[in-house]
Amino acid sequence: MGITRLRVAAVTCGLVASAGLVTVVSSQAQAPGPPTGTLQLMQRERDARFRFLDVPPRRGERGRPNAGDGFIITGPVRDQAGQRAGRLQAVFVITNVRREQAEGTATFLLTGGRITLSGAETRADVEDFAITGGTGRYAGARGTMRLTEGRNTTGFLFTFMG
Repeated sequence: MGITRLRVAAVTCGLVASAGLVTVVSSQAQAPGPPTGTLQLMQRERDARFRFLDVPPRRGERGRPNAGDGFIITGPVRDQAGQRAGRLQAVFVITNVRREQAEGTATFLLTGGRITLSGAETRADVEDFAITGGTGRYAGARGTMRLTEGRNTTGFLFTFMG
């Protein structure tokens, strides 16, 4: 009687383990990979909200910001057709006042997930930022985002490296 129960237990454990293995293998095979290709978004100047962060010591000579001050940019972003696609949240810390440079991070909260970025802002018309990750449809995202300042809009071109 003891040997029969041992065999039943061994067979049951084997079946459970096999079912678990099949489940793991099949779920891994169905998981989508990181995004590839490009994504183009834009933010209208009238939709962008800008907030300056003046930290002590308060503004320096001639009312100019000091290194360590910062700014926050928020607001909706749109797809190429002009339809609302999500929201931008970005925080920058000024690192060089004379050269108007800042280090920043940003999160694009989009339908289907988020994309995070990091990089330097130098007040040039075109800036490149590193895509540092994502969630949802953008899980595992990496690549670059090119920011282009226009007259009334800011363009964001994401280039994903799968």
